[in-house]
Amino acid sequence: MDFWDLTKLLFRRWYISGPLLLFTVAGTLMAASRIEPDYIATSYVQLVPPAVTPRLTDSKAPQPKNPWLDLGVSSLGKAGMLTVQDQKVVEVLAKAGFSDDFTLELDQSLPIVTFEVIGHTDRQASSTAEELIKRFEASVRALQNEYGAPKDQLVTIRQLDLGDNVTESTSKVKRALVAIGGIGLLLTVALTIAFDALLRRRKPREPVAAPEPAASPAPDPVVPLNGHAVVNRQVDVPRPRSKSADETQAIVIGEDRTVRLRPNQRTPDDKG
Repeated sequence: MDFWDLTKLLFRRWYISGPLLLFTVAGTLMAASRIEPDYIATSYVQLVPPAVTPRLTDSKAPQPKNPWLDLGVSSLGKAGMLTVQDQKVVEVLAKAGFSDDFTLELDQSLPIVTFEVIGHTDRQASSTAEELIKRFEASVRALQNEYGAPKDQLVTIRQLDLGDNVTESTSKVKRALVAIGGIGLLLTVALTIAFDALLRRRKPREPVAAPEPAASPAPDPVVPLNGHAVVNRQVDVPRPRSKSADETQAIVIGEDRTVRLRPNQRTPDDKG
């Protein structure tokens, strides 16, 4: 069954496909009014290296040093991201009413971390982004303090946005509407085909007409001959063969009148 045959079937069984399509449209509109859109909050945080370089001294005693400066500022940012994205941290945020749907991404060329939070409301999205930045800053500071880095060598962070970068996202609503509409359309087609097959199965079969008997041939017409009715038939009349002088020759006229002639005998019509 191709698309054109399916379309004709839906129109032919309109009393089944019509209500189902209306029900699908109604469900889709209801879902569009009930489902709330998502809100996405985006923040940008940059890691700033220390502005003062360590002073060189002639003393041979070991001097305190920040090891993260040798590894690179991006390495410190990556470590801070992993601590914030820990599963226990996500569970704590969810229990506190924050959103647990967020991603952190580190730029490949610059030590900039992008925070993207998806929340049910704009307030939830923005507050979750602020909480994640606070935890990231605390993690970066704790990672440096573990190695006894001096204060003048600490890497700090700076938020580049104002914290109000929240946009509305309707992708979830669109996906829900497409799913509801698609499922409703598939159910409409499937139920219509099943109902049509059921009706065809219950429909009584028409009896097969018996072949008509062959027409009998018309009787041969009767042609009158000399006051007698003679059937116009083609009769094979054998041609007489004289075997001897005394043999009688017979000429058949019609079916009843036969004249027998002898040799050298005239008919009554020849007299006179």
